[in-house]
Amino acid sequence: MLKDCEHKKWCKNYFIDQIPIEKIEELYRFLQGELPFDIHMKRPPHLSEQMAFRIIWFLQEQTGVLPGNIERCITCGRLYDSKKEGSNDLHCDWCRRD
Repeated sequence: MLKDCEHKKWCKNYFIDQIPIEKIEELYRFLQGELPFDIHMKRPPHLSEQMAFRIIWFLQEQTGVLPGNIERCITCGRLYDSKKEGSNDLHCDWCRRD
């Protein structure tokens, strides 16, 4: 049987890994000022693509609240799941240089 703290860590990682890429893309677009239809704000954020992804990276690497397998293609800027596609040099399948 797992110790309680090991069990909690496993559960946390399991649920974080279940966050679909579509939700992370929604956060990415929100940070750039594209609000979901049901959200209204007087002053939404208007970050560049690079700054928006830096926040996602921070949430992945420093806080662990987002899965670490979401990357941003350095050619086209599209977010992709590195467990399912892409290359080691941060290119999505559309921009791969094989």
